[in-house]
Amino acid sequence: MKTIKQIADEIGVSKDKVKYQSRKLPSNYLCKKGNITYLTDDGILKIKDLLVGKTSEHLPGNYPVFTHHEENELYKILKAELEAKNKLIDEQQQTINKLMDRLAAAQQSEQAAQLLHGGTMYKQLKSGDEDAAGSITEPKKGFLKRLFGKK
Repeated sequence: MKTIKQIADEIGVSKDKVKYQSRKLPSNYLCKKGNITYLTDDGILKIKDLLVGKTSEHLPGNYPVFTHHEENELYKILKAELEAKNKLIDEQQQTINKLMDRLAAAQQSEQAAQLLHGGTMYKQLKSGDEDAAGSITEPKKGFLKRLFGKK
């Protein structure tokens, strides 16, 4: 006969899980002495049958136990994956930086083109060659020229 705590430690599950499953068992599998509940050998087998598929690899918070050699191998694998990911991140960052440089250069050339176009339009408007729509206009006449000038 074993206590619920002993069975939980043996199986690798919480005491509450064993207690919950033991409540489902018929009373002939349980033996209570004071405040301590014991399970008979048949009860222990039933509990193990119920919880054997729900042991450490399926329960959250319970992690598999590795040997020292397995830990070293796992460490090497994870380190290699991390290095590969870091390399990929660095390559992507370099690509992003190149694209940002190209974008800045394109914006500067666009701004220069706009300034050039604006300067050309200003000269044309000032000289009276073309208006904003591109048609040729006459230079503006002053008030007296308009009043006494010939048509």
